[in-house]
Amino acid sequence: METEKIGKVTLDYSKYPGRDYYCDGEVEGQLLEIVRREEPGSYGKVIEERRDWPTLYHLSELRGNIIRWIPFDGTEKVLEIGAGPGAVTESLAPRVRSVDCVDLSRQRSLINAYRNRDQDNITIHVGNFADVEPELPDDYDYILLIGVFEYFEHYIDAPDPFRAELMRILPHLRGWKEGRADTGRLVIAIENRLGLKYFAGCREDHTGRFFEGVENYEKRSAGVRTFTRPALERIFADCGARQVSFYYPYPDYKFPTAVYSDRRLPRGAELTENIRNFDRDRMLLFDEKMAWDGITADGLFPTFANSYEAVIGPPLPVTYAKFANDRAPAYRVMTEFVEQDSGTVVVKRPMDARAAEHVRRMADAAGRLRARYAGSGLAICGCSLLPDGSAAFPMEKGRPLEALLDARLSEGDQDGFYALLLKYRDLVGTKPDYPSSDRDMTFANILIDEQTGQWTAIDYEWEREAPMSGRELLLRALTVYLSEDPVREKLVRKEDLRARLGIAEEDLLRSREAEAALQREVTGGRISLSAFRAMLGTDVIVPEQIIRDDPALRREAEQKEETKRREARTLASVQIYFDRGRGYSEQDSFFSARRGVRGGGPD
Repeated sequence: METEKIGKVTLDYSKYPGRDYYCDGEVEGQLLEIVRREEPGSYGKVIEERRDWPTLYHLSELRGNIIRWIPFDGTEKVLEIGAGPGAVTESLAPRVRSVDCVDLSRQRSLINAYRNRDQDNITIHVGNFADVEPELPDDYDYILLIGVFEYFEHYIDAPDPFRAELMRILPHLRGWKEGRADTGRLVIAIENRLGLKYFAGCREDHTGRFFEGVENYEKRSAGVRTFTRPALERIFADCGARQVSFYYPYPDYKFPTAVYSDRRLPRGAELTENIRNFDRDRMLLFDEKMAWDGITADGLFPTFANSYEAVIGPPLPVTYAKFANDRAPAYRVMTEFVEQDSGTVVVKRPMDARAAEHVRRMADAAGRLRARYAGSGLAICGCSLLPDGSAAFPMEKGRPLEALLDARLSEGDQDGFYALLLKYRDLVGTKPDYPSSDRDMTFANILIDEQTGQWTAIDYEWEREAPMSGRELLLRALTVYLSEDPVREKLVRKEDLRARLGIAEEDLLRSREAEAALQREVTGGRISLSAFRAMLGTDVIVPEQIIRDDPALRREAEQKEETKRREARTLASVQIYFDRGRGYSEQDSFFSARRGVRGGGPD
């Protein structure tokens, strides 16, 4: 048979060689049974029940975030190369006109077909892309290579497989052959060879070995290679790409919770989701959050981002996106920064039809909060509803209060730190009996224009028609602030909170309990990704802790330290030997400090 129908999906076997040349083992058969039996909306429950890496990787809705931010309008014709079990196809198909998938594995293609069986715009070509490619059209609006580019060396028989295969693919974009500026777009998602997580102790994703990409794959077995941004740019330029935009999925492209761009790079305080070793153990050689703080401050995030999403073709208007997949369906919202002729706007879109009402009420919430804070000195960001049911907000100026508080702590400016907290309490506590309050008026959601001194509250989707005092709002914001970063917990002393703000340790404990209850409401009881990682049993190995806990290793470390100290003393001084008639010996010697060496004693 040359074709098969699974629901409304067509599978084309005309180029299928007759057997699958790669397979992840029996788990693929289990996944096929799951998608045959379950509806896509129940995959989250299945993932939590099975608690294994393959099920999470192939069925998690977070996989679709890698293209969820792309502003499709429903007219696009898309080619997805290496579609596999359909994690991206599932997010893609409902938003475009048609999807042509290509994958070498029949079993993986069946998984794709069953999970998307209600979509009538999908054709899956089963076979080697080299065999399928000659019959594909040349008018695709988008071509996707999600986690595929790095394998070209394994599957392509050419001296330079990466450039050769791109030269085969690009002519299938609309307008490419004519050399038009308004061509279609090729989207490539791939790990960064020098991603920070690999320096910090994560294994290379494909080989499972430490530092393999960092060491430029010098000890590699042929078949996989990731790249730095400059290396990708050279390849794209050699293939005739005139327009290339780089995006940065965070923490990586497999499970992105945010996507940044060169037009909107992250601040260090935003990068807190760094422990993401789902498939194997990792080391923890340093605090990635602290490293990100310095890297982003120095403008080096594009160099050390864990993953890249490169778009060859005309630039897209979206400069930033953040996804709230871990919420209950009624609260799942995607936040985007979108460039328009009038400037950048912030858009919140429902990720689930059940979240439409949650987004719609944001405009009403803006009106109520403006009434409460009128004349207080705290501005409320405006909100308008768009025809598609999204909510739009102007891009406000200013630094987050969170960043200013971090700066005061790092500088040791306790007075400045508490002055900001007291001003926050006074501003947000205006009209404490007014029947409107924003529970999520956290320090990250307050922007301060340091030139004008204006404070502005943004992102009030959790407003409720009930009063909250300034102290209550401060306590909740402080609870969130401290829980997000253990360094803050160390720098903010409990006795100072009591003395300066009247907040006792028992207040914080009660606030943490209330916060946990709020999070259960927001998530609908779903397990967070970080909690799920712990359930998988993958370890985070801290070498320093191992040394402290193992007596033999501790003694070895102490001996090495003593050797270093002796060497340091030797380097800082000159050892003088003298002969008492029995030759030179260590016993008949002394150290005389070198001139100009501090700590060496008298000259």
